[in-house]
Amino acid sequence: MPASWTLPLAGVREVAAETFWLRFPRPAGAACDPGQFFMISPALPSGGLFLGRPFSIGDVRDGEWRFLLRVLGRGTASLRGLPERTPLRLVGPLGRPFRPTDRGLHRMVAGGIGLAPFFYLARRLRQERPGDRIELWYGERTATAHAELDADEAALFDRVERCTDDGTRGDRGDVVGSAAKSLGEAEAAWYACGPHPMLRALAARLEAGGVTGAQFSLEERMACGFGVCQACVVPSRRRPPAYRLLCLDGPVMDPLAVAW
Repeated sequence: MPASWTLPLAGVREVAAETFWLRFPRPAGAACDPGQFFMISPALPSGGLFLGRPFSIGDVRDGEWRFLLRVLGRGTASLRGLPERTPLRLVGPLGRPFRPTDRGLHRMVAGGIGLAPFFYLARRLRQERPGDRIELWYGERTATAHAELDADEAALFDRVERCTDDGTRGDRGDVVGSAAKSLGEAEAAWYACGPHPMLRALAARLEAGGVTGAQFSLEERMACGFGVCQACVVPSRRRPPAYRLLCLDGPVMDPLAVAW
């Protein structure tokens, strides 16, 4: 069940240009599932961040909740600059998580900061299905934007394929084209998170290839996180209703249910 905590910031760790981990002590007895998100805001009034911002849980390890963020505006910039022990308000966990699947191959496709939810998802799969194979396909525009994985994070994945738009790291080209080369290799559980055009393109590739059961984590602007503000609407292919609220029906959704 969602709850509200005021937690001290345990640390900020840079992993790429403008990309960083926020770490918080995990409250005793608190739990969340991969794919869920929290609304994070200052515990005290702040000029840099007023409304809460939604962030997917990135990882749960070493007694901490971790969130992978990228500086995209004033709010995320202010979070990166906070000193340790700064109190922040976290509300969650919110939303629908990734759901278990009995397929033995798990293929995760991340575009940019869409990498965020896959560490915890891979960690949970490692714990619950240790014999399964986990692959990460990760794309950025340039090499400097690629997040570096520490040894613990890298060990979560059996295969990591990187690509860049400009060819400065890994394959040259977009991550959808790179990952789609593996469509016919084996029956896999597909997961994706990233910018809307990337998800739309991957959804079309998977549907054309007859892939069902994929799980996409979507992003939309939201102010509350629990259905009051009605801001995070997603067009629905299966109507009625014409729209769904991402904070309640997502953020993890079947791409076949979305009117891209």
